[in-house]
Amino acid sequence: MVGGKFVWLAILLAWILSITVRAEATQHEHLRFGVLPLQSPTKLAGMFLPLTEYLGRQLGRPVQFVTSSSFSGFMEKVARREYDIIYLNPMLYARSRQYGYRVIVKVASEPFTGILVVRKSGLIQNLTADSVPAGLRIGFPDPGAYAATVMVREYLDSIGIDVDRQLQVQYFGSQDSAILALYNGLVDITGTWRPSLRSMPEAVRDDLRIVAETPSQPQMPIAVRDDLPAEEIDRLYRALLGLAEFGEGQMIVKQMGFKRGFEPAADAEYLEVKP
Repeated sequence: MVGGKFVWLAILLAWILSITVRAEATQHEHLRFGVLPLQSPTKLAGMFLPLTEYLGRQLGRPVQFVTSSSFSGFMEKVARREYDIIYLNPMLYARSRQYGYRVIVKVASEPFTGILVVRKSGLIQNLTADSVPAGLRIGFPDPGAYAATVMVREYLDSIGIDVDRQLQVQYFGSQDSAILALYNGLVDITGTWRPSLRSMPEAVRDDLRIVAETPSQPQMPIAVRDDLPAEEIDRLYRALLGLAEFGEGQMIVKQMGFKRGFEPAADAEYLEVKP
């Protein structure tokens, strides 16, 4: 009988211990910060790891930087709600809303536009429907790149250039690859956006120039999954808004290639963006 009591006591203690361990694991579980693969994983890590480390300290639990090998792969993970926090373009955010993500802040910097870039030594001096050479080669990062591809295509269409009929289109997988393809002569013109062009080595930047720019759209948002605790979302929101107000935060902002930090964003701003 005494032995039986010890057995039950051991079971009870093991059960209590398992609850405690599970509770501690839940409390300290990391948050996954998904970043759209705008650039190479190495470059993105250099840009966003300081931010995730800072946010982890502010939230009291680790924040893990993660990305994907492609825009489509990234959105598949968004659809499965694998990320707790996401940084992505306005078009893909509009799509992510159906999976339960809501914007909290957006990048506070220059207007969100696409740009068309050429080599300074190239033949293209200006871009009009009449000046486009036959068979012009154009590079894009990815079909889902909103500023660099979607907005640039819409701009070219608006000035009378039929991209698929008049140009030779190539996709290179990332902003960096598309810009370097132009620099190395693989294409004659490239669609991209200003932060990626700024992130290029000086020798590359000095060889290129912007020949056209699209109208602006809402800036790049950071959104959160709708099942995060409200108190944690509020702490995250405040940490991001205050990022550029102190020395370390200013360095983090500079590392990400932004001119400023983040500012409040409303879901309504993105409702007109085509998903």
